[in-house]
Amino acid sequence: MTLNRGLLFWGLALITAGAVALAAQQGYLDKDALRDLWRLWPVILIVIGVSVVVSRTPFAVVGTVAAALVVGGAGGALIAVGPTLSLNCGTGDPTSLTSRSGDFGSSAGVELDFNCGTLSVAMTDNSAWTVASGQRGGDPARITASSDRLEVRSPDNGRWWDGGRQRWEVSLPTDSVYTLNASPNAADTTIDLGGGRFSRVSLNPNAGSLTLDLTDADVERLELSLNAGSASVTIGTAMNMRGSLSVNAGSIQVCTLGGVAVEYTLDSNVAFSHNLDGSGLVRVGDTWSTSGYAWAAQQIRLEISGNAGSFTLNPEGGCG
Repeated sequence: MTLNRGLLFWGLALITAGAVALAAQQGYLDKDALRDLWRLWPVILIVIGVSVVVSRTPFAVVGTVAAALVVGGAGGALIAVGPTLSLNCGTGDPTSLTSRSGDFGSSAGVELDFNCGTLSVAMTDNSAWTVASGQRGGDPARITASSDRLEVRSPDNGRWWDGGRQRWEVSLPTDSVYTLNASPNAADTTIDLGGGRFSRVSLNPNAGSLTLDLTDADVERLELSLNAGSASVTIGTAMNMRGSLSVNAGSIQVCTLGGVAVEYTLDSNVAFSHNLDGSGLVRVGDTWSTSGYAWAAQQIRLEISGNAGSFTLNPEGGCG
C-alpha cells in the first residue's frame, strides 16, 4: 500500500491546528505564550525544508509528520491569538502624529496598506482629505496623492511585528465618489463610511479586528476577506449593495438596521458555523432572505463563505 504523504500532512496539520486552538480557547494553553512563540516563525520554514530534503529517504514519513505537527501547531496558535496580535506587535501607540491633506476631484481611489496598530477611517464634511499618522519610534506613513488617487502605506522597515505600533487617522470628504481598498495587518481597525458614496469597498484584514459601519453610507459593492481575526459590520437601509464576506480562522458579525432587505447565500463546510436558520429569515436551499425581499426597492445581497470560522447575524448585544 502506498501512503499518500500529502493527505497525511494536511490531515495531521488540520487535527493539530484544531486541537491547539481548542486548548487555547478552553484555557489549557496560555495565549500570551502562543503570541510569543510566533517570534520563532522561521522554525516553520526549517522543518518544511527538512521534510523536503528527506522526502526520498526512509525518513520521508517522519519528516512529513514533523512538518504537519509544526505547521498545524502554528496555524492553531494563529487562530487562537489572531484577533489580539495587534496588541502585541508593538508597545504603545505613538504620542504625536504628522498630518497631511489634499483635495480630490469628483471621484478618487483610496488605498491603505497598514501594519500593526490602530487604523481609523471616517467621512468628513470638510473639502479636503487628511491623513494623520505616526509610528512608535519610527516614521509616519508614506503618502502618494493626486486629484484622483490617495495611497497610504506603512513605513518600509521590514519588521512590522516588532517595529513599533502605528496610528493612522484618515478623513475623506463626502463630496467625492470612491473606491476604497484597505489591507490592515495586526490592526484594530475602525471604518465609518456614513455619508460617503463608494462604488467599491474592498477590505482584507489579517490577524486583527475590524469594525465597519455602513449606516447612512451608499456602497455598490462590498468585498470583505478576513483571515485570523474578527469583523463586525453594520448595514443601513438606504442603498442597493452586492457583497461577499469570506472568513478563514475567524468570525464575522453582521447587524442590520430595521427594514433592511437582505439576501444571504451561504457557501461553507463542516468547519463553518452560522445562525441563519434561527434568524427568522425565509430559506430556499442555501439562500436566506428577509420577508418581502423580492419586492423591496432597495436590496442588499451578500455571499458568505468560510473555513474554520463563524458568521453571526444580529448577535445579542449588537455589533461593535
